Amino acid sequence: MSITAPASRRLTRVGAGIAVVPLFLGLAACGSAGSGEDSGGDVTINVLAEDISYTDNWKAQLSEFEEATGIKVNIETVPYSDQAAKILLNFSQRSTDYDVVFTDNTYGTGYFESGFVDDLTEYESTDDEFVSFDEFYAPYLAPMQTDGTTFGLPVYGESTWLMYRTDLFEEYGIDGPPETMDELEEAARTISEGSGGEVAGISLRGAPGIQSVYPWAGFLRSFGGDFYEDDKIAVDSDESVEAAEFWTDLLENYGPAGVGNFDWEQNRIAFTQGSAAMTIDATANGPFNEDPEASVIAGKVGYAPVPYAISDPPESGNTNNSLNVHALYLSSFSEKKDAAYQFMAWATSEEVQTHGVETSEAVGATLQSVIEGDAYAEKYGPFQEAMLAQLATGNIDYLPAGQDANSIITEVGQALSRSLAGEASAKDALTAAQKALETQLG
Repeated sequence: MSITAPASRRLTRVGAGIAVVPLFLGLAACGSAGSGEDSGGDVTINVLAEDISYTDNWKAQLSEFEEATGIKVNIETVPYSDQAAKILLNFSQRSTDYDVVFTDNTYGTGYFESGFVDDLTEYESTDDEFVSFDEFYAPYLAPMQTDGTTFGLPVYGESTWLMYRTDLFEEYGIDGPPETMDELEEAARTISEGSGGEVAGISLRGAPGIQSVYPWAGFLRSFGGDFYEDDKIAVDSDESVEAAEFWTDLLENYGPAGVGNFDWEQNRIAFTQGSAAMTIDATANGPFNEDPEASVIAGKVGYAPVPYAISDPPESGNTNNSLNVHALYLSSFSEKKDAAYQFMAWATSEEVQTHGVETSEAVGATLQSVIEGDAYAEKYGPFQEAMLAQLATGNIDYLPAGQDANSIITEVGQALSRSLAGEASAKDALTAAQKALETQLG
């Protein structure tokens, strides 16, 4: 669910940790502060952003924007794990401290539903000099659109996929990537046992909360499950229990030591340093796999869809691969909305995004022209085709979204951790999670 930084310690994503704080989205009413007559003069706007390379890219070019527009921009960066709580506090107090916030669509949808962020449609025509909605890669813009509104400008996005060691598959006689969950388990067993345990068959994120829930949601959907049934929360369904049991057994039998504590970065390192034969995680992992200075497996990685357990998987819609997008949102309480939107349009423009691709890790670039550009193909060619295929089928509803999202993710994440730690069976842990959610959410 985050991204890209010149140094991996700064890279975040859904992959790196949504803060687990209750979303008291009902505390603040819808509202709009300020006249919006602020596009010129000595205007200063404040942006709360993730501490990642996309933000560094803005800072590197910010003087050009400020000189061209006369708008001064203060960009405050925080780790992604701290961001949700800070944004929520700002919104719940109807504060004008931040004009723009930068977060993922899982939260952004809830913010829009609660009236915390604005529909951007009225601002677009005035800032076509920087970017217009139709320039974005359509799957990346879709999570910020509903009922004729567009309430966010995508900065970077990702899907999920299976990454596997082609050299180990060849060594152990495994014919191509697994196409079913049974084949995934068999490949993990073959390599784990064949290497005498020296190489884990598979590594996944096992840490609580969004860390485990993000990739596990693909297992849930692989077994035909969902977080909801008939529009009601149903995290203890038969399919959910089966997916949790399979996930737990897979990691217990063929996962690396300490996997129960793995977050996005630890899982990435385990794979790129040769400790595991497979992993399922974000498409944003691609550049790290192929970086010969940081990865011992560069040039030895295959990329494939996440396999299904059910026999009739969907080709679109409720698929088992994510579509997660981190975007800029305009605070409904900003008093400088015109200037704030100008910054948003500039920050997602072709010139700014192209610079990011050329100078940093920006695999999640969101403009169609940038994704299809020469610089992008040269840098990300080894996995570009596979990544775009995943994005094209990515599931907008892969994770729960809206006002109940954080509670669901927190409870399911705790249930997975309890199951993996042997504190409870998958069924008992998810039953407890369901009861907790029914109590919390009515």
